[in-house]
Amino acid sequence: MSRRFLLIAAVLFGALGTAGLLGIDRMLAQWIRASGLERADVFVVPLDLLDTLSGLHTWYWLAGSITLALALAGLALMREARWPRVLALAALVQLATIASMMLGKSLFGRLRPEQVLASGDWSQVWFVGGGSFPSGHSSFYFGLLLPIAAACPAWWQRAALLCAPLFAIAARIDMARHFLSDVMASALLAALYTLLLATLTQRWLPAPARRA
Repeated sequence: MSRRFLLIAAVLFGALGTAGLLGIDRMLAQWIRASGLERADVFVVPLDLLDTLSGLHTWYWLAGSITLALALAGLALMREARWPRVLALAALVQLATIASMMLGKSLFGRLRPEQVLASGDWSQVWFVGGGSFPSGHSSFYFGLLLPIAAACPAWWQRAALLCAPLFAIAARIDMARHFLSDVMASALLAALYTLLLATLTQRWLPAPARRA
């Protein structure tokens, strides 16, 4: 795992999440509503397809469970191979991120943007039984694909793997289902869990060899 890549990602996610909490959340949600771009088909339709193909619509734990099963099978058949170790770590990160997300939703009770925009009352957003913070989609996609991206040696491989998480969080913001800080909180959790496991397993799963 590339801990440098993960550290940069964690700092970026943390900075964007903090900016959201300091005021960007409200400004962005109001701008999307006023622009008429809310729930644009270019986001809604592909995200629905992506959620179906990834198994998110079926069960939050499905992708992580399948990934872990593939990792265990790979480790049993090819003990020295690198890819089963990457999949095992990715599955553990996703499962941990999803579990933390579910706990966070129950603890913080933040209303979704669509709920706050409908009421117009920005004074009662937290601890009122909402389910916005942190984001489930962000925890699902970043939790699984960020660790795999960190295990790739080439920048274009990492960029390709992160297309799905980045699209998913952009779509959820556009659909007024999440604030910027919601999606960044889950992405940060995924980065921190990956950093932790990458540190603990650095001898078992070394960083990818750099390519020119």
